[in-house]
Amino acid sequence: MRMRSVSPFQQLGELRDAVLDTLALERRRQPARGQAWQPPADLAVSDDEYIVLLDLPGVRREQVEATADDGVVRIRGVSAQPEEAADAQPLRSERPTGQFVRSVRLPTDADMSRISAKLAEGVLEIRVGRRRPKSSQVSIEIGQ
Repeated sequence: MRMRSVSPFQQLGELRDAVLDTLALERRRQPARGQAWQPPADLAVSDDEYIVLLDLPGVRREQVEATADDGVVRIRGVSAQPEEAADAQPLRSERPTGQFVRSVRLPTDADMSRISAKLAEGVLEIRVGRRRPKSSQVSIEIGQ
């Protein structure tokens, strides 16, 4: 009987895949009971505004509350388990459910009086205006 040899590089690749799979599951794992989870967020900037994007798949508008105060945008809400799966026993659960909360601090030139939000296709988009810096250039009269 002939033994099949396994390359150490193949073993290393299999070990790497197993570690990455384990880490991915840990990151997606539900928070402890009663703790809020944090949806992933992006912050972008344009000439006129800041844009905050949060992934909230399956969350309806009435399940989300957004507030802004002192340069911080706070989003909280609840993500419920889909109804079609409510009576089924989960074998694997990677999508977080329950209460969520996320705060995003904006730069000091954010104009909190110009803010809007929309929720479409599982993404909450919050737009906050930017204040234009006032020119500090002063004309200096030159005397004799």
